[in-house]
Amino acid sequence: MISKYFIIFAIKIIKADNMDLTHNIIEYVNCCVGAFANRFKLSSADSYAYLRRFKGIDFLLDCYAAEHTLSIEDAVEDITMLCKKNGGRIGC
Repeated sequence: MISKYFIIFAIKIIKADNMDLTHNIIEYVNCCVGAFANRFKLSSADSYAYLRRFKGIDFLLDCYAAEHTLSIEDAVEDITMLCKKNGGRIGC
């Protein structure tokens, strides 16, 4: 489960008037963080910290409109590659 600080952060970042959309985005990002954690045998907190540091969370928020139409596995692949480009070492 993602911490309450992530939820507060996500709500501040997302400038959506529609609370249903905001809720969907938070649920989607939470799901992706969990899938990333499972794939690389990390805790949810470590997964979130890594994705935050190497811009994976920003990518999921910025590209939600396109990314949420793909499978979660595809999203994990995308954020893995993006984090590598930004200096991350998981999945190398």
